[in-house]
Amino acid sequence: EQGRKRGIIAELLRGAGVGGALIFTRTKHGADKVVKNLGADGIAANAIHGNKGQSQRERALAEFRTGRAPVLVATD
Repeated sequence: EQGRKRGIIAELLRGAGVGGALIFTRTKHGADKVVKNLGADGIAANAIHGNKGQSQRERALAEFRTGRAPVLVATD
């Protein structure tokens, strides 16, 4: 169900053994919304898509690599 996705994603990301995750969304707006929702749930995440500048994309990838933001949300 669409309404349960947010809770299920947060639950899966908090599970044992999850170090980092890459989440794909259909739209740029959807990617930003997922990042906002994860932040509200206490999970650090960054979005990477065509509306982000090169420096923003590089920062997001660097934070993902170092584990500072263990979730990267991208458009498919």
